Amino acid sequence: MSTIIIGAGMAGLAAARKLQDASEPVMILEAKDRIGGRTYTNRDFSDTPVEFGAEFVHGSKVRTWHYIKELGLTTLPWQKAGDSMVRLEDDMWMTMQEARATHPDFDITRSWLLPEVEPLPNEDWRSYLTRLGFDYTQLRYVKRSYANACGESMRFLSAKAMLTSLQKEHERGESDYRILEGYDAVVNHLAQGLDIRTQDPVTDVTWHASQGVTVRTLDGNTYNADALIIAVPLGVLQAEAIRFDPPLPTEKKQALTGLRMGPVIKLVYEFAQPILSPDIMAVYSRLNPPMWWSPSYGQKTNRTIWTAFVSGDWAMDLLARGEEGALELALASLREELGQPDLQAVQARLINWPDDPYTRGGYSYVLPGHDGARERLAAALPPLFWAGEATAEEFQAATVDGALVTGERAAGEVLLAKEKREAKRPQIEIVSMSDAATVKTTGALLQDDATGTVRKPTGS
Repeated sequence: MSTIIIGAGMAGLAAARKLQDASEPVMILEAKDRIGGRTYTNRDFSDTPVEFGAEFVHGSKVRTWHYIKELGLTTLPWQKAGDSMVRLEDDMWMTMQEARATHPDFDITRSWLLPEVEPLPNEDWRSYLTRLGFDYTQLRYVKRSYANACGESMRFLSAKAMLTSLQKEHERGESDYRILEGYDAVVNHLAQGLDIRTQDPVTDVTWHASQGVTVRTLDGNTYNADALIIAVPLGVLQAEAIRFDPPLPTEKKQALTGLRMGPVIKLVYEFAQPILSPDIMAVYSRLNPPMWWSPSYGQKTNRTIWTAFVSGDWAMDLLARGEEGALELALASLREELGQPDLQAVQARLINWPDDPYTRGGYSYVLPGHDGARERLAAALPPLFWAGEATAEEFQAATVDGALVTGERAAGEVLLAKEKREAKRPQIEIVSMSDAATVKTTGALLQDDATGTVRKPTGS
């Protein structure tokens, strides 16, 4: 059963790897000039890998560890309590551990030990927390860290989805980790030996339940297959950059309506000297950008690299100033937070994921009142199958792990569809010519005109 996959990100690569390992013919069509999707390791900015896209392994039990261990990669745990500095809303400057021990209003936004109160229908995360009694200061802490990491402002996040993620977060395991060799080590491993066509963006998909798919690309190329796995970012689907004939059914359109891609950007700086103690990896600021960390931390390098991670309203405020203005404003905020007015960067780079036409955002979230949208988007619609972090379970969404799991799940669905199709196909056996009259009377006679051999379906 031949399969085409649209998108050579982690989900598409994982799906293709599983199909190829099962000896199934598979090909990936990728719009960009590189593979990896939103996993993008840059090796030009510094002498060590700098992640312009996905950066962390979120948890000690996730699927990504299968490849980390297989490749023998080195990981560095992010010990947030000890190696992160926090600027509190009262202007105090202390480690995460100190802040949690001395400021209960801050600690609850890390422990998330909330009362068991069901969210209301259509309730957003900010409204829900306000109803629980969160004050302005606590909401500021949530905005600065948790909501920023979720990729969007609190008013757009489904309270029910957020609670579902928090309740199952333990399934991922403890801590976050960085792969010191770079995430592209996993990307390249998955891609080894696969048939991947880059710079070939898909524009049209014609599909039929019993006739497979025909895929057309921007350059006029046409490809046919029995099955199609759609592993492109949510924003690409919502922009209708790929046209489907016939159009997608109502349940898929409803799923796309209930999800969004948050605006996520990164601003990466190199400094001529360390800007903090060498045992500090991250800074949680009360300014914009609210979150900083150092990709050079733990690496064998003399260079000092810091990344600002920004989403939601924070990101839109910076992007409104243009690339140069965004980089300067973010650096000015860092100067103020660290009390280093003369701090200058050797070089700086803005990575603008919302402006990428083949991505159109950072990662997905569920809108209030649209819970279940991920499951509806993920549901197989043979010959169309769906993968990507937007189709993951809530606690896995917006992660590399979520992308990997959904790619493998979609490939499994293709293999299952093949089994079902072959089970329905008549099994043919050769019988002697003396049986021909008997077979013919059943109406099941099959005869090869060249040899005269008569066959009948097994069991007839």
